[in-house]
Amino acid sequence: MYTESHKIFLQAIMQEGILHDEDSKELIITLFDNKQVKNIIYEINAKLQSLNMMIKTVTCEITGDTYWAITSTILQDISSFQIQFSKVKLELLRKIFSEIITATNGCVSSTICLNLCTSLDTKLSKIDATEFLDYIVDKKWLLLKNGQYYIGVRSIAELMPYFKATYDNSLHTCNLCKEVIFFGQRCTHCEAMMHITCLKKYAEVMHPLQCATCKSCIEVDVIGIYLLDLH
Repeated sequence: MYTESHKIFLQAIMQEGILHDEDSKELIITLFDNKQVKNIIYEINAKLQSLNMMIKTVTCEITGDTYWAITSTILQDISSFQIQFSKVKLELLRKIFSEIITATNGCVSSTICLNLCTSLDTKLSKIDATEFLDYIVDKKWLLLKNGQYYIGVRSIAELMPYFKATYDNSLHTCNLCKEVIFFGQRCTHCEAMMHITCLKKYAEVMHPLQCATCKSCIEVDVIGIYLLDLH
């Protein structure tokens, strides 16, 4: 049965845009006095279906953290942000997405992002661009680490149809989970790419650890050091 508690949980996600998995589960336990998370989400999604929307989980490629977000089941373009942001800021965001997705390492430096201001149709100062990017990072559309911008977990959750429609030829698929991957570990012997979190889980059951495509060995120690560096 869909109750007021369901509405409160839905409103919480809508207000924040995206909720960390731990916060979502804590809120559900508080509202419903139980831990039947899957049942609660199923009941809410049944209501959202007629609106072409759903709540889904998504994992951050950089931190491995899981989040809950409301996503559209139809094509979403970042032009849907036009109520919040000016045309020039949306143009900058599109260019940053393009730079990251077409980069070989799945990220782009903050310097390059700011320099994109000079290529915009309308002038945007670097001060305004910096403030805008800080906000975009805070809302998890992008992730900033060590001076590099990555595709944020919220963009993965809400803009995947747009990414697939716009950058289909530049997108890669994780060799393990078969989902789109923007940032991860590339096999040194073939072109296979894997999410770091997928590779970590794979390492727990596969001994010795091998690339699922070419069967070449992957050093577990390298994975452990890499994961440690990301947090």
